[in-house]
Amino acid sequence: MEDKKEVYYKYFEEKILPLIYPLEKERIKTVWKVVISSIIMFLAGVFFAFLFVYLALTNKISLLWLPVLLFLMYLFFIKSIINVIWAGKNYQKLLLEKVLPYFFEPYAKFRFWPKNHDTGAVLDSKLFGNFDSQEDTACIFGIYNNVNVIVANTELTIPVNKKVFKGTTIQLELPSSTDNHVIMISKNERKNNTYKQVNPHIKDLNKYLYTFAKNPDGIDFIDEDFWKVLKRFGEVYTAKGFAFSYKNRTVLIAIRQKRPWQFGFLFKSLLKPENYDDLIERFVVIFDFVDLLNRSV
Repeated sequence: MEDKKEVYYKYFEEKILPLIYPLEKERIKTVWKVVISSIIMFLAGVFFAFLFVYLALTNKISLLWLPVLLFLMYLFFIKSIINVIWAGKNYQKLLLEKVLPYFFEPYAKFRFWPKNHDTGAVLDSKLFGNFDSQEDTACIFGIYNNVNVIVANTELTIPVNKKVFKGTTIQLELPSSTDNHVIMISKNERKNNTYKQVNPHIKDLNKYLYTFAKNPDGIDFIDEDFWKVLKRFGEVYTAKGFAFSYKNRTVLIAIRQKRPWQFGFLFKSLLKPENYDDLIERFVVIFDFVDLLNRSV
């Protein structure tokens, strides 16, 4: 992992850094605007809080005005917080639109891909219950080590907008095939298959995941090295739930998240490569997993 991360750092210094200076200037301007406006709003809230307490204690104003002062106090306090939250959300959109594509190149040469790319693979995985629609709000495609890699920000829903799944899906099309279907799901996820449950001889894995297989004898690829890499998906993607399917040539990983693809922070510089570690590690763990699968299957 460290070697791949160093490649990203070097690529950042040589290729990305010269392109990102204008965005850093824009970020600094935004930070100053947010800080100044939030301080003004906060001080206004403090003023109305002081006025409320003073007038309430001295009885120098009609009681009918006290709720108005209280409302204004809360209004300005809340507005000072909302300013930061709103600016942070807009900044996240800017990162996804303008910064994320700079990190597509070093290994897989990712490109944006048509949305709702492969509903068939999602259905075939048996990782989800019934869903009525699939929406990939963002999707990228690349090729690494002879493996097609598709990463998408995916939402699966049923009528009345009930979400079956929201998070990141990672689809790998391997050069070799397996005559089996293996499913692994975190213990907070719902089982959606009829296969027999098996227990790989890895205590830590069995503590967090259920494993199912169409052919219980065909799970030799699940070893300690496999588990070490698989576990990192949950860590670097801050997963709320995890599911894995391997059928024929297709691997599908579904990571339930509240805010898929979110990275960076408004108050962190864009000019330091280590500030992108959360993004870089998401790519690196995919590449490490592909390397592992190519060796073991």
